[in-house]
Amino acid sequence: MNENKEINFIAVHYRQGHFSTNEAWRRLGIASPTKWKRMRIAAVTGGILFLSATAAVIYHQYAVTDNVQVETVEPKTTSPIFVVKVIDFENTPLPMVIERIKEVYDVEITNIPDNAEEYKLSLHYEGTAIDLVETINDILDTQMAVKQQ
Repeated sequence: MNENKEINFIAVHYRQGHFSTNEAWRRLGIASPTKWKRMRIAAVTGGILFLSATAAVIYHQYAVTDNVQVETVEPKTTSPIFVVKVIDFENTPLPMVIERIKEVYDVEITNIPDNAEEYKLSLHYEGTAIDLVETINDILDTQMAVKQQ
């Protein structure tokens, strides 16, 4: 019944051309959006979308993945235990790190912790196997050691 009163009121008082949406917005204290204001809002929204898309592309292109990279530097001595090499680990489990150190430096690693699979390592390192294992020991608080094969 309430809805009918409102509809009847509008039907009785409505006069064509006497209602202005801009005037209604002004009376309510709300400025009606102008054409330029709407265009600025659309431009800002488009800019934000463009920047978001660009950031997504850059993130996807340079996203960090689980990988290992190795680069050999001129050996300073003849013993494999003192060969300086560059090695990278990104979020790599410790057993994989140990295997990669064995392959790259041709050494044995001893005192491997029993829970080695619980450790993960992200590291860029240039140096000898002994220094690398000591660095890993400092980072992970382990007691591993290097033994020449």
